[in-house]
Amino acid sequence: MKRILDEVVNNSIDSISSTNVDDDTPFERSLCAAWDVCTVQDYASALTKAQFHRVLIKVVTMTSRIRTRELAMGTLANLACHWESGIGPLLLDDMDILKLCRSILWSENDARVLLETTRLLNTFLSCSIDTSHQTVIEHDNLTEFLTPLPMAPSIFHQYTLIICNTLYSELLLKSLELMTRIVVYTNAITHSITRRRQRLLQHHHDKDMPEDDDRYQFMDKSDTLALVTWGAERLEEEGRGVGIGMGFHRGIAKNVMHLLWALLAYNQVGITECGPEMTHGLGQSMSRLVSYIQEDEYDTRVEDEDIQNLAQALNTKLSMAS
Repeated sequence: MKRILDEVVNNSIDSISSTNVDDDTPFERSLCAAWDVCTVQDYASALTKAQFHRVLIKVVTMTSRIRTRELAMGTLANLACHWESGIGPLLLDDMDILKLCRSILWSENDARVLLETTRLLNTFLSCSIDTSHQTVIEHDNLTEFLTPLPMAPSIFHQYTLIICNTLYSELLLKSLELMTRIVVYTNAITHSITRRRQRLLQHHHDKDMPEDDDRYQFMDKSDTLALVTWGAERLEEEGRGVGIGMGFHRGIAKNVMHLLWALLAYNQVGITECGPEMTHGLGQSMSRLVSYIQEDEYDTRVEDEDIQNLAQALNTKLSMAS
């Protein structure tokens, strides 16, 4: 840890490079050690008390090396995993971390850096959604992070671009999980009693402003439609066994179906907006996926039951259009 701190203070984190450009620098090897150490709660707690997460923010903003950014964001993600001990909530309370995530989503092109950033955001959102009691715990920083800024792409839009374009299966999986959680979280807070009261007060003070103005829209219709179109195409490919990796990827199929169900269930996309051709195609794709799972008795996976349940839920939702 001393090397990391010293080189950040001396502004020299990129000064010593490896003879092989693909090898980790000495500084990056120190970050690898920090990555591992932060998986242990006692060590993570001690580092957090020493404000090590602030050092990691500085590393990401100072470096020009992709690998250094990947390791620093991954170490932050590892710290956040210790939620029950209070480390995760402490990181969520630091708005600079979410601003850093937003900056990365706007400017970063490397899939590995985006993956670690997504892993961190997934922890923040998953720990704000209590699935056992079907409740959402709103956090002001998280809501501010997800709220679109004027003249800038929204977080939802950036992840729509990632999902629709990445060929990196691990990033795709984590992004699909995150987007489903974003849909659940934003739907819950939009319809919460507190948020309704705020909107009524705002509407009372500014009667010329429509009550459903864009300030309360976390996602754009063009993005939700793009996701449904993309999802229908992916499920069709998965059903034919030619998805990412040229085979049936249960994890991707399950998470695509979960995201589509969330978008339809929370009325982010109307069933009539899908059109009869897409609706029919989705139904056929899900039938093929379920048939494949049921016929492949020698390769039973933990996702199989989830896929069959999601297929039934989606088919029920789509049948409302007929």
